[in-house]
Amino acid sequence: MPISEGDITEEGFLGTIAGHIATNGTAKPSTSALVAGSDGTSILPLLTDNQGRLVTSAITGYNANFSFGDVSTAALTQVVVRRTAYTEQTTNAQRSIASASANDTSAGTGARTLMITYFDSTGAGPFTETLTLNGTTGVNTVATNICFIEKITIVTVGSGLVNAGIITLYVAINKGGGVIGTIAALDNQTFWCHHYVATGKTCNVTGISNNHNGTTVGSGGVFILKAKSIGVSNVPELQVSDFIRLYGQDSVNTRNYGSPLKIIGPARLFTYITPETTSATIYRAAFDFFEP
Repeated sequence: MPISEGDITEEGFLGTIAGHIATNGTAKPSTSALVAGSDGTSILPLLTDNQGRLVTSAITGYNANFSFGDVSTAALTQVVVRRTAYTEQTTNAQRSIASASANDTSAGTGARTLMITYFDSTGAGPFTETLTLNGTTGVNTVATNICFIEKITIVTVGSGLVNAGIITLYVAINKGGGVIGTIAALDNQTFWCHHYVATGKTCNVTGISNNHNGTTVGSGGVFILKAKSIGVSNVPELQVSDFIRLYGQDSVNTRNYGSPLKIIGPARLFTYITPETTSATIYRAAFDFFEP
């Protein structure tokens, strides 16, 4: 609401505020905080909840993103949160992909094309390459600088709408050299809760959320984030978050950081869970980040 210069006095400002929060002497429930504009011409409302806490929205722009994944385990040992196995490479190479199903092909009912998002061995990237599947026959990448894999996603599909078989990314051409990672059948994407930070970038982690399918007391676990520099020899992986404990019967647990966790690239960031039960449980996690 417009106000005059005289309203910026202590009495005038307080009187204007009072006009916003009371009618006929009865206080209104607080739904916003009011701040004076720096030019002295207006008062701006800031949305708050019923306890007076500022309501904020997710960051957009600035390369805002998030990573998510899950893992099924019955062990008490610490494991990385990813649905399928991933074997990190340390050198650049030309790779290859193939499906376990003949239906995953250019004119098939399953997956037809996929995209690999990757970084090279120095941490440069992210780069992408789109490939057309040829069923169980290996398809070689064009790029020869593929090292660290951020994710693999299905781009186009046939009438089945999903990849019919397990999609495998191999270490070498023609399905050689072992397996780097896979997309599980019917999943259309990897569910790996990790992120690679490019050279020259700083990853700002603003929040972590987690949940599981456990329904009994004692089925929780402790989540943490660990980071490691890439392209450098003999460096350790270090914990960069606090201990985020999910209780046995919690549905969702969220940890927001007022001061973002900062990971300087080139580096990689993995999410870990240490379960508190030997019952088979699916643990899910995600973290939000931005990289200006």
